Amino acid sequence: MKLLFTARIKETGGRVAWLTSKGSKQILELNWYPREYRYGGRSGLDHLAFEVKDAVAEYKKLRKKYRAAIAPFEEGKWMLAYVKDPNGNWIELGSRLRKRRGRSP
Repeated sequence: MKLLFTARIKETGGRVAWLTSKGSKQILELNWYPREYRYGGRSGLDHLAFEVKDAVAEYKKLRKKYRAAIAPFEEGKWMLAYVKDPNGNWIELGSRLRKRRGRSP
């Protein structure tokens, strides 16, 4: 796999790395969290993430089926939301935010 980038996650104190395989558009994201981060996974799996067209719409559909959820919020260039699967694993839903026209940065 080819390393695309690494970065520090200011919200968690952790680190993130994105990797891809030759000929694939899929990205594998690996996260590391310090022990004191209370939401870090203890079993080795923290969460699964999926890029979706509209994270808000997907969240609205899934929150009816899965009670544990974190409402959509913006993080950098992404709209993110979370739901827990029947086994208690967090599922991240992410959609890229579009640039707003007519506004200065």
